[in-house]
Amino acid sequence: MLLARDEPLVRHAVRGLLRAGCVDQVIVAVPPAQLDACTTALEPVDDARMKIITAGADRTGTVRSALTGEIGPSDVVLVHDPERPFTPASTIAAVVEAIRAGAPAAIPVEPVTDTIKVIGSDDVVQGTRDRSRLRSAQSPRGFRADVLLEAAGTDPLTELRHEVRLVEGDPLGRRLATPFDVTVMEALLTGEGTT
Repeated sequence: MLLARDEPLVRHAVRGLLRAGCVDQVIVAVPPAQLDACTTALEPVDDARMKIITAGADRTGTVRSALTGEIGPSDVVLVHDPERPFTPASTIAAVVEAIRAGAPAAIPVEPVTDTIKVIGSDDVVQGTRDRSRLRSAQSPRGFRADVLLEAAGTDPLTELRHEVRLVEGDPLGRRLATPFDVTVMEALLTGEGTT
């Protein structure tokens, strides 16, 4: 389990959502094989608004399990990646606000600054993408509950039959997949004076 600031990423992610000021409940869907480790990692959070569930056999089952209960069709549902544990509260709030303002779905993005090459199956460059029209997607991804249920079983942002509103992302919303990513993020947080 990858750690940042000596704590599991999922713990930072859940705390960030709970502290955002616009999240009523956090449901953590965990594959059965990781349930014990995740439960242990989240014990220090100790917040009644957090609930851990076992993920379904597929995306559809997981979404349906997570959305059972008192969630209405027009409620805002955020799908957050625990590998983006330091997403600022302002980004989370912007996604929620976009849904409340009428968007069926919303996602934070940042401009792509790298040159993106298109290659063929023989690893030969075939062209260069125009990065002015490219964005790097972050999370949380926001949905009206009925829209997410409708898209269950697909990639809800690429196969969605609704408009997806873009909101401004943040460098702190970057994905942490390697120890190098964690080192960079910890340096960014130290530079910003974030504790």
